[in-house]
Amino acid sequence: MGLEEGTGHAREFSTFFTECDRHGVLRRLQAGPGRQYYDTSYSRVNRSDDFERHPYRNGGTDGMSVKRTRERAAVRVARKLVSEIRRRRLRPGTPLFSEHRMVEKFGVARATVREALRFLELQGALRIKAGPGGGPIVSVPGADHLASVLSLHLQFADASFRSVVDARRAIYPVLASQAAENASREDIATLQQSIARIHTCVHDSELFKDEARRFMSLVATASGNRVLALLVDALHRMSMDAGAKWDEKQRRLALRNYEMVVRAIESQQTEKARSIMEKSLSAAARYWERTAPDELKEPVAWIDSDH
Repeated sequence: MGLEEGTGHAREFSTFFTECDRHGVLRRLQAGPGRQYYDTSYSRVNRSDDFERHPYRNGGTDGMSVKRTRERAAVRVARKLVSEIRRRRLRPGTPLFSEHRMVEKFGVARATVREALRFLELQGALRIKAGPGGGPIVSVPGADHLASVLSLHLQFADASFRSVVDARRAIYPVLASQAAENASREDIATLQQSIARIHTCVHDSELFKDEARRFMSLVATASGNRVLALLVDALHRMSMDAGAKWDEKQRRLALRNYEMVVRAIESQQTEKARSIMEKSLSAAARYWERTAPDELKEPVAWIDSDH
């Protein structure tokens, strides 16, 4: 066990024993790996580094305290696993070592390891493969997971879809401006290909909506701003099933604006790209307000990461 791990254990055990002392469980203690504490429930000396595997035997008579301790330990194990994935530069699809190996490596109970793995699975950092030869597999959290967390927060805040639309209107002009500054030749070629696809589906409302969203995502990617790109992707996923149905006149107007945005990006005109994108989004918001005002007032609902 390294010094850093030992220090972490000392903090963890010290907190637990202090809580027990307030409840009259312990009279005297010295917490820390390898140190000794006096357990009045057994009237004998135990070792603090044995606590994780046998919390009740070592005086942890309060079930809630034991659960809180294990949960904190699970978060520490989860952080160590993420650090290990990053340090070893493990690619998505790479198997991690087994639960048994993790128990030995981190010096915790199997239940703690399983809680840590479940926590990372919920965050999208890994997936659990069932059956023979299964186990934890490295994954990558995506916009789905951010959309799930963000939509849950917004639901509790009683936020409406209008706030989501307003957020997109605030962010995309910035991304268009940054794309004009940072876009590569490949980015511009991809944007032009998207424009060509939009031309082919201008008569179909649903196909147009899908390709328009893909175009906006490509603008975000071309900006080089990974934080805002991930955020607007999550915002789009939160409103994927919402939005006014554009008539063909509105679709053609949007297409002309997209074409002007791409030309501004290609010629590195940052302010022009920002201005055109801002006007395009404002026109879309006005159309939504005119044709589906009640939808804008709808509250944001939590979506799960598999949405």
